Amino acid sequence: MESSDQYNFSLFRPRNLHGRKNRNVILTMLLIWAVAVFGFQFLLRGIEKPTPEKALSLFESTWPAVVTGEMSADYKTFLQSLVLLKGKSALKPGDQKVLSDAISCAAFTVVPDSVRTLMISQIRDLDSLRSALTGATDQEYLDIKTLTGSKHRSLATISEFYTGFKAGSLEASIFTGSLHEEYPESFGDPTFSALPEIMKFYFIHNQSKLTDTRFLGFPFHYFYTAVLLLILFVGLCIVYNILIEWRLGKEGIVE
Repeated sequence: MESSDQYNFSLFRPRNLHGRKNRNVILTMLLIWAVAVFGFQFLLRGIEKPTPEKALSLFESTWPAVVTGEMSADYKTFLQSLVLLKGKSALKPGDQKVLSDAISCAAFTVVPDSVRTLMISQIRDLDSLRSALTGATDQEYLDIKTLTGSKHRSLATISEFYTGFKAGSLEASIFTGSLHEEYPESFGDPTFSALPEIMKFYFIHNQSKLTDTRFLGFPFHYFYTAVLLLILFVGLCIVYNILIEWRLGKEGIVE
């Protein structure tokens, strides 16, 4: 008489040879999956090297002259490096404040007093529009948004010759959105002592051949984790079913 539990399966306590073989297949699949997932991450960590972005070299080439207030400082290049970082989406609030202060300080250092007066007037108007925007609705909201955009373009046009940011460009919008009327008057201010480390933190990334190589239009490490690992998982499931069907047939077990 057949036992009522002869087809039961326990991964931790196999009851027979078929159970042990099934367990071994499952554990082998799990091991392959673990090596593919975690082994690749360890490989990345092992071969990656800190690689700075070009913007960091722009900053470091100008910072010594800027911080000492030398007239020969290339403020356009300096501003470009700051704006490139300000445009990143993952900045901490405290770092954004330091960058905005630095952009304001650099901009108002390089422009003449007459232009500075015009820019301050535009910034005050923008601050008033931002305040009014919070309580505006419907057409009033749209009108304020339109006027705000016009003020940004006007501010960019006024400062374009001195900053190098062309009015209407993305860099110009980031630049004008970062300007404040109140800011530290000199880069010797303690507020800016953290600026070099902030720039390094966001502009230095760990890279390797696995992150730089592109495969089917994607960085290889992204394609591997997002696509190849999914294909591997499905493939392992298919292989498992084929092996189990083969073993069931070999042992004459009918489901």
